[in-house]
Amino acid sequence: MAERQADAQLRLELGQHFMVGFDGPELTPELERYLAEYKIGNIILFKRNVQDNAQLRRLCGDIQRCVKKSTGRSALIAIDQEGGRVVRLADDAVNIPGAMAMAAAGGPELTRRAGQMTGRQLRAVGVNFDFAPDMDVNCNADNPVIGVRSYGDTPEQVSAYGAEMLRGLQEEGVLACAKHFPGHGDTSTDSHVGLPVVTKPAERLRRTELPPFVRAAEDGVAGIMTAHVIFPELEPDRLPATMSRNIITGLLRNELGYGGLVVTDCMEMAAIATYYGTARGAVSALRAGADIVLVSHTPEAAKEAIRAAEAAVLDGTISRDELHRSTDRILRTKEEYKTGEEPPAYDSAEDMAAAGELLRLSIAGYRLPGGALPELGPCPLFASGTAFRATIADNEAQQDLFFAGRAEEAMGGDSYLLPQAPSETDIENLLQAANGHSALVLGSFSGHLRPEMRKLLTRLDQVKVPVLAVAFGLPYDLGDTPPGTPGLAAWEYSDRSVEAVLAVLKGERPVTGRMPVDLG
Repeated sequence: MAERQADAQLRLELGQHFMVGFDGPELTPELERYLAEYKIGNIILFKRNVQDNAQLRRLCGDIQRCVKKSTGRSALIAIDQEGGRVVRLADDAVNIPGAMAMAAAGGPELTRRAGQMTGRQLRAVGVNFDFAPDMDVNCNADNPVIGVRSYGDTPEQVSAYGAEMLRGLQEEGVLACAKHFPGHGDTSTDSHVGLPVVTKPAERLRRTELPPFVRAAEDGVAGIMTAHVIFPELEPDRLPATMSRNIITGLLRNELGYGGLVVTDCMEMAAIATYYGTARGAVSALRAGADIVLVSHTPEAAKEAIRAAEAAVLDGTISRDELHRSTDRILRTKEEYKTGEEPPAYDSAEDMAAAGELLRLSIAGYRLPGGALPELGPCPLFASGTAFRATIADNEAQQDLFFAGRAEEAMGGDSYLLPQAPSETDIENLLQAANGHSALVLGSFSGHLRPEMRKLLTRLDQVKVPVLAVAFGLPYDLGDTPPGTPGLAAWEYSDRSVEAVLAVLKGERPVTGRMPVDLG
């Protein structure tokens, strides 16, 4: 009897150390039984869980009631609401521009306002933990997963803007989470699909990657998320940061003095699941000093991880004393942020208008003397592909979104549909077609990371009429164009960014953004 009670107490405690996800917009009886059996204390939500604000508020209320009933404590309910290309809320919610767009829009004080707006919106639907801001320094233009999710390519800029975002969130009572420690900005592999390795010397890591996290820790960020990245100079056993005691306890806790919550990135990402296994990764993360292990998708994977953690505590692999201290940290944070409170009423109209204006302010020019656009003439050719999902972290794409078609409808001229990977014939046909028009406006989306699109960008000097490049996503596309080619950076490929660019092309708005990264 005593042994069964001890096991029940251990499961109750370990449930606070896991955050899980599930499919669908409601809690089914099967899900409720699962959460109750494993005493799970925290939930992560994705787009698959969200229909609109009213439904999400009901779902969060159901989650809180279920978790409180089975654990006696309120739940941390988290979401990835960075802004721009990474948002999970529905269209009737306040969705701010992404990090790089915010850095283009103006000073850090605007980002604080954006954080406050996001915090108000999240609290109103019952979400109390935002996995934002991204405080990676995007010092590698070829980074396949961070890019515009970063505030820039210098630690000073990322520190300044990220600090204001986290401050705005936490002023509104929502926990912020700086990610991905100690830095995902110089990777050439996406940890969703592979295992990145950063071989940069420790001194350079401390000079470039670490400062934003030091700033976040000093400013009292509630959480820091670990990266599934190997740093051989910080961890000689070549374990990912998420599984490294040297990095989590040695560097983050002891050296940097961070006392808040350490949360792992999802343990079902390929960097962990493929190379180590989710359960083994979860045990290693807890042993390394993480507070909360994230298993975002599959209940069976979460169950296996919890059972593995229980066995590791019982055989001494995970220290009970350290686990107790970590549990206390989680529960204190829940009390401090009053995570079980009823969501407040919220009229979002003003904040929605402000979010739209921030995006319009972010449209930035490149090689535009005096901010003037080239003359498009009476019959311009607008060329682009349709939207697609560039990375697993991104929002689902609006696949019927076609910038060139929208531009033709709004401004006349003609439109040209490009495939995601234009062939040599596609490129030649476009260049020839452009020379039969008064100008060419080429819209690209993350072309810098796609060899075929990059090849097209480099050949725009073969067009004999005025050219304007528009980058919907990575601004590095503009740096791939021939010298002197003017451009606009729009940061995301969405309805609102297309409308913002068209307002500029029609002369209804000036170009007000600044380029926040070096394009070479």
